[in-house]
Amino acid sequence: MNKKIPPHKKVAFTEINQQFTGDGAKQQCARLLRALRLFSINTFEASRGLGVYHPPARILQLRKKGFYIETVWQVIEAENGDKHRVGCYVLRRDVNHE
Repeated sequence: MNKKIPPHKKVAFTEINQQFTGDGAKQQCARLLRALRLFSINTFEASRGLGVYHPPARILQLRKKGFYIETVWQVIEAENGDKHRVGCYVLRRDVNHE
């Protein structure tokens, strides 16, 4: 229930954001998929760390491409102290194409 992004994820997010620039849906999906291949990521982290404006929509797009992504619900604390129930996404099965 920590409101901060863990340091190892911050480092990875910086590299991912440099590799996949732009704010279009395709670039957002690419950033999110790259992160999912490294670790689980919740909507807060995807939004704040990767600039993914609507993580559930990008997850849906990846699922439609054949990626098996599980949603696990968790409660996080936002910067203002409010608690929020968010989805935490876990890549369970990759596909051979992107």
